Amino acid sequence: MVRPEDLIAFSDEESVPAGLDLVVAMHGFADAGAAAELAAATIVSTLPHTSVVEFDTDLLVDHRSRRPHILFDEDHIEEYVPHALTLSLCEDDAGKPFLLLSGPEPDWMWERFADAVRTVAERLHVAATTIVLSIPMPVPHTRPLGVTVSGNRKDLVEAFSVWKPTSTVPASVMHLLEHRLAPEMPVASFVVLVPHYVGESGTAGPALAALDGVTNATGLVFRTEELRGTEREFQSLVAQQMETNEELQRLVATLEARYDAYMENAGVRSPLTDEDGSLPTADEIAAELERYLARRRADPTQP
Repeated sequence: MVRPEDLIAFSDEESVPAGLDLVVAMHGFADAGAAAELAAATIVSTLPHTSVVEFDTDLLVDHRSRRPHILFDEDHIEEYVPHALTLSLCEDDAGKPFLLLSGPEPDWMWERFADAVRTVAERLHVAATTIVLSIPMPVPHTRPLGVTVSGNRKDLVEAFSVWKPTSTVPASVMHLLEHRLAPEMPVASFVVLVPHYVGESGTAGPALAALDGVTNATGLVFRTEELRGTEREFQSLVAQQMETNEELQRLVATLEARYDAYMENAGVRSPLTDEDGSLPTADEIAAELERYLARRRADPTQP
């Protein structure tokens, strides 16, 4: 039988100071707009980091549903790139150390994985945990992205959570980690509310919002210049698309009205439809937007 400790391999435990913040940014089910994946990639590509713990992805990840990549070079396989689920010791832009758990969300052994993370957190004397996730929501890309904050840090919930639903939803491993770690340490999860019609169209806004959440919870400082440039380009492309797409204009205007009314604590009648009750579906708008952005990437001179 696989034990939780069988899932972890320490490589440099002695180098980790006690009392660090743990940031969890795993990609998978609850990662709309690739918020957590891009946030983690930004951290490891711009800040000093070293691996401290490797989790056994051969046991945790379903390789048939999320296949690793290979590099095929003309007539042979040059490289096989396995999945990596890693706890890294990082330094933020001001030199403050912290821990980052990043990689694919496990498919298997959720309870044992959660116990393994608890074991690691105890051995490394983690002070607090901040988790980032994202979900699609009917919100406009023209407004600041909101977050739902959960956990036992009520100060963060009250200060930053714009939506506090009560509902039964499919879980992710990150939800389980919050639930298991909350009795033992301060824990906060920032769920970024991503416009449902942008899909994976190249937006960096969700990742920026995720990193802002981590900063609000921990005081850590990140290098986000490249993300902000990517987001400006995305916003420019969408603005160009909206100039000639009346359906997209109507959708965004409706979502803006709903968003503004909600943020003012005012109710609106039929918030997702206009006066005649019609509205393009999210799939239709997303498909149009994806086609337009694909054409722009292929030929930037196209109108």
